[in-house]
Amino acid sequence: MRRSFTTFAAVAATTLSVLVGTGPAAHADRSTSGAARHGQVVTGTYSAGGTQRWQPLPEIRTGTDRGGPVDATVVADPGALRQKYEGIGFSLDETSVSNLWKLTPAKREEAVRLLVDPRHGAGLDRFRLTIGSPDLIEHLPFWSEDDLPAGVKDDFGLKHFSIQRDIDLHIIDTIKLIQRYNPRATFFASAWSAPAWMKTNNRFTGEVALKPGSTTDYYQVGKLRDDCIDVFARYYVKYVQAYAKHGIRVDALTLLNEPGMDVVYPAMDISVAQQQKLALAMKREFRAARLNTHLYVHDFNFWDWHDPNSTATKNYYRIFEDAPDGSVTGKQVRDAADAIAFHPYWGDPSVMRDAYEETGKPVEMTETSDLSPSTVLDYFRLDAGSYILWAQTTDQDGGTLHWTPARDNDIDWDQVAATTKWPDRLVKVNTLTRDFSVRDELYPLGQFARYLSPGDVRLESSAAQNGVSNVVYRSGRNGYVAVLGNGSDSDRRVRVVVGRQTFVVTVPAGSFATYRWKGHAL
Repeated sequence: MRRSFTTFAAVAATTLSVLVGTGPAAHADRSTSGAARHGQVVTGTYSAGGTQRWQPLPEIRTGTDRGGPVDATVVADPGALRQKYEGIGFSLDETSVSNLWKLTPAKREEAVRLLVDPRHGAGLDRFRLTIGSPDLIEHLPFWSEDDLPAGVKDDFGLKHFSIQRDIDLHIIDTIKLIQRYNPRATFFASAWSAPAWMKTNNRFTGEVALKPGSTTDYYQVGKLRDDCIDVFARYYVKYVQAYAKHGIRVDALTLLNEPGMDVVYPAMDISVAQQQKLALAMKREFRAARLNTHLYVHDFNFWDWHDPNSTATKNYYRIFEDAPDGSVTGKQVRDAADAIAFHPYWGDPSVMRDAYEETGKPVEMTETSDLSPSTVLDYFRLDAGSYILWAQTTDQDGGTLHWTPARDNDIDWDQVAATTKWPDRLVKVNTLTRDFSVRDELYPLGQFARYLSPGDVRLESSAAQNGVSNVVYRSGRNGYVAVLGNGSDSDRRVRVVVGRQTFVVTVPAGSFATYRWKGHAL
């Protein structure tokens, strides 16, 4: 049973009262403890923008805390384990990849190395692939991995399956470049739609219609055909196998990106009943192919998982309930699901913690455009295991991309490309000079990704205090990593307490700092 936050707060308060005591009893152990004389080395680095990136901090030792005044105290309980860290990274969508390939070869390598190299760069290590076209691309037409030649109506044998477009558009090449500079990089994938022939409207892109009686609310017309659930699962397996032939392990798939989204870019509706059947079919096909690929369900907004205050939410949490017709049990689907994936565009992020607590399933942030390292820290404190940025490389004008919020089935995609811009992403490619620049947020993001490893386990820790926020992980058998954010404009003196270990550090103004040490804290 997980310890409640109320209980943890009480433990933290008790710990603090002992630490800040001033009498001899409060510090009697320090006069005799070997740890006080020979404590564990604590190393640290910090970033405060592009001019101060991953800079070393003074080395200290645990057990040297003399109990003086501090600006903030961080208390973490080594016995209160939360979620595992999965990674921080970005999507390898076609627009981002296309812009990277407008750089000179040398500049492209420099950019990728800065982004992913754990020693010389930010160490970003978790990447989202797209199965066919996502919702924005540079080069039309939108495509699936099983588009049919003229005169062919279906392909239940998947004879026309191919990832050749992924190869031609340098997606595979970009992955190989990432693997060169970060061999520990991991990859998962999402489809925005099934191939057109698997859908009720035989259309890969979205198609919308007004809801009956409404002049403003739309629904997605294109739905997965019931007789195509099994072949859609096999389509997913073919994708994983095709990438494996190129030395790329896709370790997880989401069920479908944003199911039922009422848009005209690639999208598809899939009912809760179909989601349940597809989840079971995917796991069955994974087993048949001897794949240990994980399955992430939902892959949509907080609001669409569960919002008891709204009658409009899709309430996809129902995937874990028994089907009304008795064909699928909630337990079967829970057993098939390895995680719940979220997007942050609507709703309360505390839904992640609720889902984690209620289901016991890991929760993953599989798409966001929020570059703020403070949001990363906040979401990790809400039990997210990963944080994946969406479409983070555009050109100096914020393009070129085919994406639209318009609900127009006859949209002029060429006009969309001429007018839609997404400026100020993480990476900006100058197509005139064939050079690039990055935003300053990359460096504090590296304060997480450079030093955390998949499998590190977060510890429950105290809330932000006096402008200092925190997240603390156990790393390996006896290592610890603490990331502290100082949102104030002055340095902050911070006491860190993890079980029996304590030390005091100074976190530079406006920075994120990472501290690492070893030792048995219990």
